[in-house]
Amino acid sequence: MSVPSTPAPTGTALAQSGLQAGRLLRRWSRSPIVFVQALVFPVCLLLVFRLVFGDTVAASSGGNSLNRFLPLATLVGTVFGGVGSGASLVLERRSGLLDRFRALPVHRSSLLLGRLAAELVRALLTAVVFLAVGYVLGFRAAGAGGAAALPLFVAVPVLLGSGFSALVCAVAAHARSVAALSGLSLLFTLMLFFNTGFAPIDSYPGPLRPLVRALPLSCGADAMRGLAGAGAIGRPLLGVLAWTVGLAAVFGAVAVRGLSAPARHNGT
Repeated sequence: MSVPSTPAPTGTALAQSGLQAGRLLRRWSRSPIVFVQALVFPVCLLLVFRLVFGDTVAASSGGNSLNRFLPLATLVGTVFGGVGSGASLVLERRSGLLDRFRALPVHRSSLLLGRLAAELVRALLTAVVFLAVGYVLGFRAAGAGGAAALPLFVAVPVLLGSGFSALVCAVAAHARSVAALSGLSLLFTLMLFFNTGFAPIDSYPGPLRPLVRALPLSCGADAMRGLAGAGAIGRPLLGVLAWTVGLAAVFGAVAVRGLSAPARHNGT
């Protein structure tokens, strides 16, 4: 008995990736998990930091406390939001939706490329919303570049968010249930308290400082603070680029293998 072959793809992979991205963005816009992880939790975190620690930070540093807390909250929104969208990937696998897509004449790469494109859009919208909230609360770009540095300020969380989305996608592509993503949530929560956006590097024990400084949220927070006010920009930006490329290269390959595993199994 012969096995029916999948029809040849019609259309370009780029066009099909755009359709996949649009489908995912419409789905996420109706998902409470993505909304809470990407916006509600980080905005609440920003308000708590502002209300509880704002005066302490302003008194100790003499600067605007939002310059410390806004970068961290924006990074948390772009990274934590990926966990919510990863849960939707697990549900799509369990419901058989991905298998039905594979049976259609579509490029296999469009499933992953479309998802990564949707993650980029989600991270960009999250970063822009946080910048708007920051301006309402009193944040101002006071660095040498002024408002001209804001596009790069927004690009930093978008880059790191895209790198971490590859990690989330890789785990979700192999997970059997949404609960399997709880390990990532725990990892991201620990990262929230070990970075230079949460506390100055001098607050950490001496042996831990090199590690804390090299962590991705530290690189992102330092770069964003440098762009918005004072501080180094070049070295933290290189760290952001290194983490983004490394995460995308390593976990992107793992995600591709996970997403194509059912198709390879059926073909054997």
